[in-house]
Amino acid sequence: MLPETGALAESGDPARPYVLLDSQGIVAVPVMAFFAELRACARPAATVRSYGMDLLRWWRFLSGWGIAWDRATRVDARDFARWMQIAPKPVRAHWRRRASGEVQPVRSVRSAASVPNPGTGRAAPGRLYSVSTRAHCETVLRSFYAFHLEESTGPIINPFPAARERRPLPVAAGTPSRLSTGGRYRPSVPHRLPRRIPDDRFNELFAALRHNRDRALLAFWVSNGAAGSAPPGPAPSRSCPPTTTRSAPGTRRHRCSSSGTAAVKTPA
Repeated sequence: MLPETGALAESGDPARPYVLLDSQGIVAVPVMAFFAELRACARPAATVRSYGMDLLRWWRFLSGWGIAWDRATRVDARDFARWMQIAPKPVRAHWRRRASGEVQPVRSVRSAASVPNPGTGRAAPGRLYSVSTRAHCETVLRSFYAFHLEESTGPIINPFPAARERRPLPVAAGTPSRLSTGGRYRPSVPHRLPRRIPDDRFNELFAALRHNRDRALLAFWVSNGAAGSAPPGPAPSRSCPPTTTRSAPGTRRHRCSSSGTAAVKTPA
């Protein structure tokens, strides 16, 4: 476990919404310079907070070993990447308990195994850091040291190096040249399955709608396969209109003739 030193505090200033405090409660000037660069690039305050949490984790790791941020080497970065693979996430007290002042023992690991959500199928937070969290943290730290390397205010070598470029394939293979995929210590993030709900839950939602207009809109969006932020209209890959086939008593299944796969099952 890392020492609970330092903090990422809100400043109340829109120009610099967050400040990073080190183990002695002093503002980390290198981090503030990086935050100023993010704000100049029109990054929102939420992005600054997300980057700050990763930098706070790195600051605590260096503080535990007594290493200054500008003295970190690639060995330290490699050990940090290995530590994030096996270190359990800290479990903090609920915000209601913190507000009421109740004392709750801090557990180093979660007591129960993560159980997927029965409605959406989304996995619950696990005991270890997820792959996406480790990949995001590596990207943030590599960008942080790259910024100070350009400004000549940090180490002359980035502790988080870029990935080794692979040898490009010949043109005859029909595959374009492979460029660098990011950092060397950045894990490969698997493709996530789209969020989904079981058929019976969707049938309940469809039956709860009172107007046919709402049912038609819901059936259109689901059968079309478009995202919530996408403009209205058929998707390029599913431009054909869905056909309705009855597959079970009391249900209808919309199918696209080009793919032949079921898109949605709705009550009749």
